Amino acid sequence: MAMITEILLDTLMDVARLVPFLFLTYLLMEWMEHQTDGAFESFLEKHRRSAPIFASLFGLIPECGFSSAAGSLYTTGVISAGTLIAVFLATSDEMVPILVSSRAEPAVIFRILAVKFVVACIAGLLADRFSIHRKADIESFCERENCECDDGIFKSALKHTVRITLWLLVLTALINGFMAVLGEEALRSFVIAHKESGIVICTLIGLIPSCASSILLSKLYLDHIISFAAVNAGLLANAGLGLMVLFRVNPDWKNNMKIVLYIVAVSLITGFILNYLFPGLV
Repeated sequence: MAMITEILLDTLMDVARLVPFLFLTYLLMEWMEHQTDGAFESFLEKHRRSAPIFASLFGLIPECGFSSAAGSLYTTGVISAGTLIAVFLATSDEMVPILVSSRAEPAVIFRILAVKFVVACIAGLLADRFSIHRKADIESFCERENCECDDGIFKSALKHTVRITLWLLVLTALINGFMAVLGEEALRSFVIAHKESGIVICTLIGLIPSCASSILLSKLYLDHIISFAAVNAGLLANAGLGLMVLFRVNPDWKNNMKIVLYIVAVSLITGFILNYLFPGLV
């Protein structure tokens, strides 16, 4: 009973932090749909090429709400694939609070954030260079969500937020339950037993859409169980709950899988490059 209570509390805390970001995102989308002069769309088009750089900066803020918001903005064409990927790669979720509370040296935190920022910028810009540009289409999103958006932008945004939040609560509870049953110690023991595959294992752990994965990776690094290269690979792959939102709102699963595979490839390549350049860096 105590475990179930803890799982539910963790789930509520994980999702509750996203609600303001989701509401503001859908409020922006509703406003864009109802505006008639297209000024905001023109502004986005004018700055689309540099958007991944700014997205990388926002992603560094220790809050996975940005990655969750990015999923919906990408689905409706408000932001590009490169901008979405930049946010996902830069997102650090619980990493910064864990390192700060554990009194890690500022240089350690800076190195990890610097790697995430540089990689997110490069990967985002490259993704935009080779991806097809889509124009904003918020109306199609509303139709898929069966939302009658004639009740005013606030009420419509609230409807979208409630639907996504309820879905996130259910799925996050299942993932947190799985992580609780599996146990942090079991994952820690597995990583220790397969240190030679640390970069690959940490990347897969990072893909788990839960705050628990970034917490585990940070602790493993602080305990000197995984290397600098491995923790960066894992944290690059970790987008918080962003991937869950993307798969929920974007019906094109083939496109979603391409994004996931791209993020995995970038994370692995970065990990192997760092391991080659700085094999002894902790």
